Amino acid sequence: MGIFGGNYMKEGPGVSKNAKKKRGFFLYVDIIIQKFTKILGTNMLYALVSLPYLLLCYFILSRFILIAFGADKLIELTVESIGGTEEEAAASMQYFYLLFSSMVTMILFNFFGSGPASASYAYIMRCYTRGEHAWILSDGWDKFKENLKYSLLMLVLDIVVILLGSNAISFYRSFAQQMQGGMSTLFSMIQYFTVVVMFLYMMMHMYVYQIMVTYDCKFGELLKASAMMTLAKLPMSVLLTAISMGIIMIMFMTIGNPMLSIILYIILGIMFFRYPFEFYASRVIEKNIKAVKKANNKNEAKITYLEDEPEEGSEKIEEI
Repeated sequence: MGIFGGNYMKEGPGVSKNAKKKRGFFLYVDIIIQKFTKILGTNMLYALVSLPYLLLCYFILSRFILIAFGADKLIELTVESIGGTEEEAAASMQYFYLLFSSMVTMILFNFFGSGPASASYAYIMRCYTRGEHAWILSDGWDKFKENLKYSLLMLVLDIVVILLGSNAISFYRSFAQQMQGGMSTLFSMIQYFTVVVMFLYMMMHMYVYQIMVTYDCKFGELLKASAMMTLAKLPMSVLLTAISMGIIMIMFMTIGNPMLSIILYIILGIMFFRYPFEFYASRVIEKNIKAVKKANNKNEAKITYLEDEPEEGSEKIEEI
Protein backbone atom coordinates (compact mmCIF):
# COMPACT_ATOMS: atom_id res chain seq x y z
CA MET A 1 0.00 0.00 0.00
CA GLY A 2 1.54 3.29 -1.09
CA ILE A 3 0.98 6.83 0.08
CA PHE A 4 -2.72 7.82 0.10
CA GLY A 5 -3.60 4.23 -0.71
CA GLY A 6 -2.03 4.22 -4.18
CA ASN A 7 0.11 1.36 -5.41
CA TYR A 8 2.91 3.12 -7.30
CA MET A 9 4.84 -0.12 -7.91
CA LYS A 10 2.13 -1.39 -10.22
CA GLU A 11 2.91 -1.07 -13.92
CA GLY A 12 0.79 1.26 -15.98
CA PRO A 13 -1.05 0.31 -19.15
CA GLY A 14 1.83 1.51 -21.34
CA VAL A 15 1.40 2.23 -25.03
CA SER A 16 -0.68 -0.14 -27.08
CA LYS A 17 1.01 -1.79 -30.07
CA ASN A 18 -2.04 -0.92 -32.13
CA ALA A 19 -2.07 2.73 -31.01
CA LYS A 20 -2.27 5.11 -33.94
CA LYS A 21 1.01 6.95 -34.47
CA LYS A 22 0.70 10.70 -34.60
CA ARG A 23 1.84 12.43 -37.76
CA GLY A 24 2.44 15.87 -39.15
CA PHE A 25 1.13 18.81 -37.13
CA PHE A 26 -0.24 16.61 -34.33
CA LEU A 27 3.16 14.96 -33.85
CA TYR A 28 4.81 18.40 -33.78
CA VAL A 29 2.40 19.60 -31.08
CA ASP A 30 2.93 16.38 -29.10
CA ILE A 31 6.72 16.85 -29.18
CA ILE A 32 6.37 20.50 -28.12
CA ILE A 33 4.25 19.46 -25.12
CA GLN A 34 6.48 16.56 -24.06
CA LYS A 35 9.83 18.32 -24.61
CA PHE A 36 8.75 21.88 -23.77
CA THR A 37 11.32 22.66 -21.08
CA LYS A 38 14.14 20.87 -22.92
CA ILE A 39 13.41 22.73 -26.14
CA LEU A 40 13.33 26.02 -24.22
CA GLY A 41 16.74 25.26 -22.73
CA THR A 42 18.11 24.26 -26.12
CA ASN A 43 16.76 27.46 -27.69
CA MET A 44 18.43 29.74 -25.15
CA LEU A 45 21.73 27.83 -25.33
CA TYR A 46 21.54 27.98 -29.14
CA ALA A 47 21.07 31.76 -29.05
CA LEU A 48 23.85 32.22 -26.47
CA VAL A 49 26.40 30.27 -28.53
CA SER A 50 25.28 32.17 -31.64
CA LEU A 51 25.79 35.59 -30.02
CA PRO A 52 28.88 36.56 -32.11
CA TYR A 53 26.97 35.82 -35.32
CA LEU A 54 23.93 37.74 -34.06
CA LEU A 55 26.12 40.79 -33.43
CA LEU A 56 27.58 40.47 -36.94
CA CYS A 57 24.07 40.30 -38.39
CA TYR A 58 22.90 43.32 -36.42
CA PHE A 59 25.82 45.67 -37.06
CA ILE A 60 26.75 44.66 -40.63
CA LEU A 61 24.54 42.22 -42.54
CA SER A 62 21.21 43.79 -41.58
CA ARG A 63 22.34 47.21 -42.86
CA PHE A 64 23.20 45.76 -46.27
CA ILE A 65 19.78 44.09 -46.50
CA LEU A 66 17.92 47.23 -45.43
CA ILE A 67 19.66 49.20 -48.18
CA ALA A 68 19.15 46.43 -50.75
CA PHE A 69 15.38 46.34 -50.25
CA GLY A 70 14.99 50.11 -49.86
CA ALA A 71 14.04 49.99 -46.17
CA ASP A 72 16.42 52.87 -45.43
CA LYS A 73 14.41 55.12 -47.77
CA LEU A 74 11.18 53.89 -46.18
CA ILE A 75 12.49 54.83 -42.73
CA GLU A 76 13.44 58.31 -43.94
CA LEU A 77 9.99 58.86 -45.48
CA THR A 78 8.31 57.61 -42.30
CA VAL A 79 10.33 59.99 -40.13
CA GLU A 80 9.56 62.90 -42.47
CA SER A 81 5.84 62.13 -42.32
CA ILE A 82 5.93 62.10 -38.51
CA GLY A 83 7.57 65.54 -38.40
CA GLY A 84 8.70 67.24 -35.20
CA THR A 85 11.95 68.86 -34.15
CA GLU A 86 15.40 67.75 -35.27
CA GLU A 87 15.94 65.97 -31.96
CA GLU A 88 12.64 64.11 -32.31
CA ALA A 89 13.42 63.22 -35.92
CA ALA A 90 16.85 61.89 -34.92
CA ALA A 91 15.29 59.84 -32.11
CA SER A 92 12.66 58.45 -34.47
CA MET A 93 15.32 57.58 -37.04
CA GLN A 94 17.37 55.76 -34.43
CA TYR A 95 14.31 53.88 -33.16
CA PHE A 96 13.23 52.68 -36.61
CA TYR A 97 16.76 51.59 -37.52
CA LEU A 98 16.98 49.68 -34.24
CA LEU A 99 13.58 48.07 -34.87
CA PHE A 100 14.25 47.08 -38.48
CA SER A 101 17.83 45.96 -37.83
CA SER A 102 16.69 43.76 -34.93
CA MET A 103 13.91 42.27 -37.05
CA VAL A 104 16.25 41.51 -39.96
CA THR A 105 18.80 40.02 -37.54
CA MET A 106 16.23 37.58 -36.15
CA ILE A 107 15.07 36.70 -39.68
CA LEU A 108 18.66 35.94 -40.74
CA PHE A 109 19.23 33.87 -37.60
CA ASN A 110 15.94 32.03 -38.04
CA PHE A 111 16.39 31.12 -41.70
CA PHE A 112 20.16 30.95 -42.28
CA GLY A 113 21.26 29.60 -38.91
CA SER A 114 24.63 30.31 -37.36
CA GLY A 115 27.08 27.63 -38.50
CA PRO A 116 28.36 25.14 -35.90
CA ALA A 117 25.66 26.02 -33.36
CA SER A 118 22.99 25.25 -35.96
CA ALA A 119 24.49 21.81 -36.61
CA SER A 120 24.21 20.98 -32.90
CA TYR A 121 20.69 22.38 -32.74
CA ALA A 122 19.64 20.41 -35.85
CA TYR A 123 20.91 17.15 -34.34
CA ILE A 124 19.10 17.63 -31.02
CA MET A 125 15.87 18.58 -32.78
CA ARG A 126 16.26 15.56 -35.07
CA CYS A 127 16.49 13.30 -32.03
CA TYR A 128 13.38 14.86 -30.48
CA THR A 129 11.49 14.50 -33.77
CA ARG A 130 12.41 10.81 -34.08
CA GLY A 131 11.63 10.11 -30.44
CA GLU A 132 15.30 9.46 -29.63
CA HIS A 133 17.17 10.56 -26.51
CA ALA A 134 19.76 13.34 -26.71
CA TRP A 135 21.94 15.03 -24.10
CA ILE A 136 21.78 18.74 -24.88
CA LEU A 137 25.32 19.58 -23.70
CA SER A 138 27.35 16.45 -24.44
CA ASP A 139 25.65 15.38 -27.68
CA GLY A 140 25.41 18.97 -28.83
CA TRP A 141 29.13 19.48 -28.21
CA ASP A 142 29.99 16.28 -30.08
CA LYS A 143 28.02 17.39 -33.14
CA PHE A 144 29.55 20.85 -32.83
CA LYS A 145 33.02 19.33 -33.19
CA GLU A 146 32.10 16.70 -35.80
CA ASN A 147 30.53 19.23 -38.16
CA LEU A 148 32.81 22.18 -37.39
CA LYS A 149 34.52 22.21 -40.81
CA TYR A 150 31.43 22.12 -43.01
CA SER A 151 29.34 24.31 -40.72
CA LEU A 152 32.04 27.01 -40.72
CA LEU A 153 32.26 26.77 -44.51
CA MET A 154 28.49 27.16 -44.63
CA LEU A 155 28.64 30.17 -42.33
CA VAL A 156 31.31 31.89 -44.45
CA LEU A 157 29.37 31.11 -47.63
CA ASP A 158 26.22 32.58 -46.08
CA ILE A 159 27.98 35.83 -45.19
CA VAL A 160 29.46 36.13 -48.69
CA VAL A 161 26.13 35.37 -50.39
CA ILE A 162 24.23 37.85 -48.19
CA LEU A 163 26.76 40.63 -48.79
CA LEU A 164 27.16 40.05 -52.54
CA GLY A 165 23.46 39.37 -53.06
CA SER A 166 22.44 42.53 -51.20
CA ASN A 167 24.94 44.59 -53.19
CA ALA A 168 23.66 43.09 -56.46
CA ILE A 169 20.01 43.83 -55.61
CA SER A 170 20.87 47.40 -54.61
CA PHE A 171 22.98 47.88 -57.77
CA TYR A 172 20.32 46.60 -60.20
CA ARG A 173 17.55 48.53 -58.40
CA SER A 174 19.45 51.82 -58.71
CA PHE A 175 20.17 51.19 -62.41
CA ALA A 176 16.51 50.28 -63.04
CA GLN A 177 15.50 53.63 -61.53
CA GLN A 178 18.05 55.59 -63.58
CA MET A 179 17.39 53.90 -66.94
CA GLN A 180 14.30 54.21 -69.11
CA GLY A 181 12.35 51.91 -71.39
CA GLY A 182 13.71 48.46 -72.14
CA MET A 183 16.93 48.86 -70.14
CA SER A 184 14.96 49.74 -67.01
CA THR A 185 12.81 46.64 -67.47
CA LEU A 186 15.89 44.50 -68.04
CA PHE A 187 17.60 45.65 -64.83
CA SER A 188 14.33 45.22 -62.91
CA MET A 189 14.05 41.63 -64.15
CA ILE A 190 17.67 40.94 -63.14
CA GLN A 191 16.95 42.44 -59.73
CA TYR A 192 13.87 40.24 -59.20
CA PHE A 193 15.78 37.20 -60.42
CA THR A 194 18.53 37.91 -57.86
CA VAL A 195 15.90 38.21 -55.11
CA VAL A 196 14.38 34.84 -56.12
CA VAL A 197 17.82 33.17 -56.10
CA MET A 198 18.53 34.63 -52.66
CA PHE A 199 15.23 33.29 -51.30
CA LEU A 200 15.87 29.85 -52.78
CA TYR A 201 19.33 29.83 -51.20
CA MET A 202 17.78 30.88 -47.90
CA MET A 203 15.19 28.08 -48.06
CA MET A 204 18.00 25.57 -48.68
CA HIS A 205 18.98 26.04 -45.05
CA MET A 206 15.81 24.25 -44.03
CA TYR A 207 17.60 21.06 -45.11
CA VAL A 208 21.34 21.91 -44.98
CA TYR A 209 22.04 21.22 -41.34
CA GLN A 210 19.69 18.24 -41.11
CA ILE A 211 21.50 16.61 -44.04
CA MET A 212 24.85 17.60 -42.52
CA VAL A 213 24.17 15.78 -39.23
CA THR A 214 22.48 12.80 -40.90
CA TYR A 215 24.69 11.88 -43.86
CA ASP A 216 28.42 11.58 -44.34
CA CYS A 217 28.94 13.53 -47.58
CA LYS A 218 31.19 16.12 -49.18
CA PHE A 219 30.43 19.82 -48.98
CA GLY A 220 29.44 20.04 -52.64
CA GLU A 221 27.13 17.05 -52.25
CA LEU A 222 25.61 18.71 -49.18
CA LEU A 223 24.74 21.86 -51.14
CA LYS A 224 23.47 19.86 -54.12
CA ALA A 225 21.26 17.62 -51.97
CA SER A 226 19.86 20.64 -50.09
CA ALA A 227 19.08 22.47 -53.35
CA MET A 228 17.40 19.41 -54.87
CA MET A 229 15.32 18.79 -51.76
CA THR A 230 14.28 22.47 -51.66
CA LEU A 231 13.06 22.31 -55.26
CA ALA A 232 11.41 18.92 -54.76
CA LYS A 233 9.51 20.21 -51.69
CA LEU A 234 9.15 23.79 -52.95
CA PRO A 235 5.45 24.38 -52.10
CA MET A 236 5.90 23.33 -48.46
CA SER A 237 9.24 25.15 -48.21
CA VAL A 238 7.65 28.37 -49.48
CA LEU A 239 4.65 27.95 -47.16
CA LEU A 240 6.75 27.43 -44.02
CA THR A 241 9.05 30.31 -45.00
CA ALA A 242 6.17 32.71 -45.67
CA ILE A 243 4.38 31.84 -42.42
CA SER A 244 7.50 32.13 -40.25
CA MET A 245 8.75 35.33 -41.85
CA GLY A 246 5.30 36.92 -41.77
CA ILE A 247 4.75 36.17 -38.08
CA ILE A 248 8.24 37.40 -37.12
CA MET A 249 7.64 40.69 -38.94
CA ILE A 250 4.17 41.09 -37.41
CA MET A 251 5.56 40.33 -33.95
CA PHE A 252 8.25 43.01 -34.18
CA MET A 253 5.95 45.63 -35.71
CA THR A 254 3.14 44.92 -33.24
CA ILE A 255 5.22 44.85 -30.06
CA GLY A 256 7.29 47.83 -31.19
CA ASN A 257 10.00 47.17 -28.58
CA PRO A 258 13.05 45.62 -30.30
CA MET A 259 14.63 44.22 -27.14
CA LEU A 260 11.39 42.67 -25.89
CA SER A 261 10.76 41.16 -29.33
CA ILE A 262 14.25 39.62 -29.39
CA ILE A 263 13.78 38.13 -25.91
CA LEU A 264 10.41 36.65 -26.88
CA TYR A 265 11.87 35.22 -30.06
CA ILE A 266 14.79 33.59 -28.24
CA ILE A 267 12.62 32.11 -25.49
CA LEU A 268 9.59 31.03 -27.52
CA GLY A 269 10.02 32.12 -31.13
CA ILE A 270 12.70 29.60 -32.07
CA MET A 271 10.36 26.83 -30.98
CA PHE A 272 7.59 28.02 -33.32
CA PHE A 273 9.59 29.61 -36.15
CA ARG A 274 12.80 27.55 -36.45
CA TYR A 275 11.91 24.15 -35.04
CA PRO A 276 9.13 23.59 -37.63
CA PHE A 277 11.88 23.68 -40.29
CA GLU A 278 13.94 21.12 -38.42
CA PHE A 279 10.86 18.99 -37.77
CA TYR A 280 9.74 18.98 -41.39
CA ALA A 281 13.22 18.44 -42.85
CA SER A 282 13.96 15.63 -40.40
CA ARG A 283 10.71 13.87 -41.33
CA VAL A 284 11.37 14.24 -45.07
CA ILE A 285 14.93 12.91 -44.74
CA GLU A 286 13.78 10.00 -42.54
CA LYS A 287 11.20 9.01 -45.19
CA ASN A 288 13.86 9.18 -47.89
CA ILE A 289 16.20 7.02 -45.81
CA LYS A 290 13.48 4.38 -45.35
CA ALA A 291 12.67 4.48 -49.07
CA VAL A 292 16.33 4.04 -50.05
CA LYS A 293 16.82 1.20 -47.56
CA LYS A 294 13.69 -0.52 -48.83
CA ALA A 295 14.90 -0.21 -52.43
CA ASN A 296 18.36 -1.48 -51.48
CA ASN A 297 16.86 -4.47 -49.68
CA LYS A 298 14.87 -5.37 -52.79
CA ASN A 299 17.97 -5.06 -54.96
CA GLU A 300 20.01 -7.19 -52.55
CA ALA A 301 17.30 -9.85 -52.60
CA LYS A 302 17.37 -9.94 -56.39
CA ILE A 303 21.17 -10.15 -56.45
CA THR A 304 21.16 -12.94 -53.88
CA TYR A 305 18.62 -14.82 -55.93
CA LEU A 306 20.58 -14.47 -59.16
CA GLU A 307 24.08 -14.88 -57.79
CA ASP A 308 25.60 -17.05 -55.12
CA GLU A 309 27.74 -14.25 -53.66
CA PRO A 310 27.22 -10.47 -53.54
CA GLU A 311 29.33 -8.34 -55.80
CA GLU A 312 32.49 -7.09 -54.12
CA GLY A 313 33.51 -3.47 -54.10
CA SER A 314 29.95 -2.13 -54.03
CA GLU A 315 29.60 1.24 -52.32
CA LYS A 316 27.19 1.80 -49.49
CA ILE A 317 26.04 5.15 -48.12
CA GLU A 318 25.27 4.91 -44.44
CA GLU A 319 23.32 7.19 -42.19
CA ILE A 320 25.24 8.73 -39.32
